[in-house]
Amino acid sequence: MRVLAALVLVLVAGGCTRGPDAELLARDVNARLARALPPGVVTLAALERRGSQADTKAPPGETRRIVYFDADLRLEREFDFGTWDSPGVAGLVSALGAGPKGITGVTAGGNEAGDIIHAHGTLLYRRAGDGWESAASAGFAPSVAPAVATSAPPDALASALESIRRVIDSVVRDASPAQIRVIEEELTVAHAAIRARLAHTAEGYAIAAGPEHGQYLRFVRALTRVAGVRVVPLVTPGGEENLRLLRDGKVSLALSQGDAALDAFEGRGRFSAAGAHDGLRAIGSLYPEPVHVLVRADSTLRSPGELAGRRVAIGEPGSASRATALRVLEAHGVRLAQIRPLELPLGPALARLRAGTLDAVIQIIGMPADSVREAMAAVPLRLVPLDPRAVRALVAAERGYFGLTIPRATYADQDQAVPTVATAALLLVSADLSETEVAALARAVYEKGRDFTALGSAQGAQISSATASAGLPVPQHLGAVRALAAVR
Repeated sequence: MRVLAALVLVLVAGGCTRGPDAELLARDVNARLARALPPGVVTLAALERRGSQADTKAPPGETRRIVYFDADLRLEREFDFGTWDSPGVAGLVSALGAGPKGITGVTAGGNEAGDIIHAHGTLLYRRAGDGWESAASAGFAPSVAPAVATSAPPDALASALESIRRVIDSVVRDASPAQIRVIEEELTVAHAAIRARLAHTAEGYAIAAGPEHGQYLRFVRALTRVAGVRVVPLVTPGGEENLRLLRDGKVSLALSQGDAALDAFEGRGRFSAAGAHDGLRAIGSLYPEPVHVLVRADSTLRSPGELAGRRVAIGEPGSASRATALRVLEAHGVRLAQIRPLELPLGPALARLRAGTLDAVIQIIGMPADSVREAMAAVPLRLVPLDPRAVRALVAAERGYFGLTIPRATYADQDQAVPTVATAALLLVSADLSETEVAALARAVYEKGRDFTALGSAQGAQISSATASAGLPVPQHLGAVRALAAVR
């Protein structure tokens, strides 16, 4: 009898640790799709539960499980998941808790009725009494790339590396934060320059992308998987540095925000010392990068105009996002000297916001942002809308900004659409590429039916020849203009 009782306890415990069943999972997936997309767009054609695991990031005293599943969604009517300011791929990704390459079947230019979209998704559940309740989409945490061992370099190269090491060692012992930053910046630039020269001579076109795990880098890596395209993604501090590398001829292509590209083209702002880069040209706009102003859900802040005196993460030096964040604050009547700024990458900034040691994060990034999704799954956060007057002022300044709404359900538990401004992510080109080369690249990027989401870039679903000139503040390369006319 005791053996039977013990067996029952084991089965009950196993059911508890296994998490919610397939019926509850299907109900919650349908509910999230209904929030994220207009009625009648998709139906859940198939759902298979793929297991679960304990959530190691659960708050103290709370039991959570991450449930994995495969889903097939059938399109009931024509629908374009790539539209910039209406429900689309962002809501789909967040609703299903999908990561890079987690959704296939979304095609540039729109899907047809009857198309099937396949998704590898996750939902996060918390224990509630004897049952389970949905907490949020689990989101996606990219793995850290392992170090790569290489063979010993030639003697001359080894000598140069040893000289650099000695210089760094002699400084680092008593280095100030400013000196450490100088070393980091110079090494990053040197690394990018070496990779660029090697790539241009042997591997293909070097593209100055962005930080590791960033959206720019993810898109460029997706582009490397397109047949016939030879590109090499370079890790850089961000959009401002990308524009400098492009101007200096160290790369052939670069990604950056539209407003930063306009500053470089005209020689304004942080590019004033270098003067106008009048040869700068765009292949086209890729996707919108809306301004995200994030606070904790329990914060009393309701407008960026209330950030005076607050601790605000404005982005790291070298990122185009930082300059945009300051313009957004100024449009709301808040100057840099009035806030307590922290120049942090997005990941550490969100960690501090969750911990309560930061009041707000301002980031300009494509939607949905994986790091934002992950942060919202851990601690409730809220998007702060921009004031209408500030939006009008930013758009009227003609610096590459346009009004945009972050649609409802772009992020899990986001119940309202959030008005903001955006700038376009641009693919930019230097003068050393011919019209034929640029035309070939434009066709590869904007070809109708391309599924960049399946290749690893959720924002890639928003790339279309129809929006290649949207929010474009710098001249478009003639080769791209002609190629796009043929693609349309």
